[in-house]
Parts: sequence; C-alpha cells; structure tokens
Amino acid sequence: MKVVFLSLAFMLLLGGTAVGMDLLLGLTLLQSFHNVLNPFRVMETPELFLLFLFIAFWLLDLLTVWLWRRKKTAS
Repeated sequence: MKVVFLSLAFMLLLGGTAVGMDLLLGLTLLQSFHNVLNPFRVMETPELFLLFLFIAFWLLDLLTVWLWRRKKTAS
C-alpha cells in the first residue's frame, strides 16, 4: 500500500510542478494540462497497450503481495 501511495504522491507532485512551471511561463491551465498529457496522446496503440499491460502487472503483483501478507497474518 505504501508503494501505491508513494507512486501517486510522486506523480501528483511532478505533475503539479510541470503545471506550475507552465503557468509561470504564461500558459493557460488548459494548455498546461495539454503539455502534461501530450506524451500519452502521441503514443501509438501498441505502445499504449504495453503501458497498460505493465501497469496491470504491477497492480497484480501488489495485490498478490497484499493478499499473501493478509493471509499470513490471519493464520
């Protein structure tokens, strides 16, 4: 659970930093979000598939470890 929280926290902090720097450069908030999300818009279908596959494997690994620890502490 800590890994998920830290990953989300870092993602929000880095995204907030990128948005803040764009705002300091004089871009609007919409343009700033467009710049942050642009790498995902230029990805082709196989690249997006692999990205979501890696994320799914990571979440599956976290779930199995969590269930294993929960089962271990319950018995």
